[in-house]
Amino acid sequence: MPVIAYDYPSYHLAVRVDPNFFLAVNYPWLAYGRDFGRSPWGHSGISLEKSRATVAADFAAIRSSGVSVVRWFLLCDGRSGIRSENGAPTGPDDLLFADVAAALDLASQSNLLLCFSLFDFLWLQTAAAKPRFENFAARNALQFAGGREALLERILLPLFREFRGHPALFAWEIVNEPEWAIPEFQRARDATLSFADAHSFFAEIAQAIHGESGGVPATLGSARLKWVRAWSAIGLDLLEAHYYPHTEGNEPLAAQLARLRHPGPLWLGELPARAPSVRDYSLEAALTACRRAGLAGAGVWRWRSPEVDGSDMAFGSVQPETLSAWLSQSRETRV
Repeated sequence: MPVIAYDYPSYHLAVRVDPNFFLAVNYPWLAYGRDFGRSPWGHSGISLEKSRATVAADFAAIRSSGVSVVRWFLLCDGRSGIRSENGAPTGPDDLLFADVAAALDLASQSNLLLCFSLFDFLWLQTAAAKPRFENFAARNALQFAGGREALLERILLPLFREFRGHPALFAWEIVNEPEWAIPEFQRARDATLSFADAHSFFAEIAQAIHGESGGVPATLGSARLKWVRAWSAIGLDLLEAHYYPHTEGNEPLAAQLARLRHPGPLWLGELPARAPSVRDYSLEAALTACRRAGLAGAGVWRWRSPEVDGSDMAFGSVQPETLSAWLSQSRETRV
């Protein structure tokens, strides 16, 4: 089947990535939630000279390894980039668009495409259950209908219009792993957003992307392959799932993909560089399994080294030579 078949005849994606299988990496941030716009701790965004220099060097190395798509978290848990009043977003702050523009400019210079993940599941969770989080102004905005409507109308729509049809955009990813905040998928104290509300809200965002982005596709990062079909009816152009062996009872990826039935183009947005729970895990074998299963592409978690106190320390970071070697071998195999 054609792995990338969008309904936008002017869209540039087909000539910018391998039509058989594209390789991506998760950047995924310089500082979580602080790359775009002001945060309660000040501005450290991508438009600053120091940040631009760091990203430019990283992007050059990413491109030289053969990667074509970079996945980057944008608004994260709502701590940066937005103005708010009474807990509801009122508009982008004075630096959000400048930081996004800087990131896209840097991607263009390195001939890369960016997949921006608009917000993280942490923003969907109930803040009261996470006392270690800062109580920033819009922390609970997604917990009520008015807050979600304000986010769409006053932040997302202006964002899509500002960067309409930008040639360095791969896709707008609506949300990262929303299932961790939805009780129908997991029972936890902080998982309080109903599936019905989430499904309706994400469908509205997908519709807004189609109407205002100038042909940039909509995707959504489902936490597990088994859950990806839950979002197949909200108007996504490219389905997306993530795979971590420990979340799947250490079942091999190839076995899961062999059973998978999905109603459209699918990519694996997160695939760990390492998997300590599986003795013989191999990133190269996992990438090959994705390609052989007919997926559109796969994104490795992650490019930048994890923070020393990060929850993903065990997964490590990918080595550029690993990616370039796999790509070289993959191309030779297809000849």
